[in-house]
Amino acid sequence: MQLLLLKNINYDFTMSIKVAIEDIGKRLEEYGNSAFVVTMTKEGKAKIVHSLITLEEDFIICSPGKGTIKNLTHSSSVSFLFPPNSHGGFSMIIDGICQAQDQEKGSIKVAVTDGVLHRPA
Repeated sequence: MQLLLLKNINYDFTMSIKVAIEDIGKRLEEYGNSAFVVTMTKEGKAKIVHSLITLEEDFIICSPGKGTIKNLTHSSSVSFLFPPNSHGGFSMIIDGICQAQDQEKGSIKVAVTDGVLHRPA
């Protein structure tokens, strides 16, 4: 593969940037409190719902509904996808482990394990 370098042009080929857990709150100020919540069914099919989220200490709290809670009884892994703020911008993906569920309210409490900003290829 040959790379052509042109003077005075700055190319940024960074695909992803790690988000430290302690920076999640700051990043949520940028991305807002609306995310797509991704879980897996028992059969391995992705279930994606849209939910409002809040951050309490190092936990994400949201009410994605009973179907998502049912999925979390099979696997406690959950991901949150925040779309980019501009065309070609970075999406934010936060992964976590569900720590608590409230079947009545349809809410979950998720401990954040990892975060990344990711841009289109």
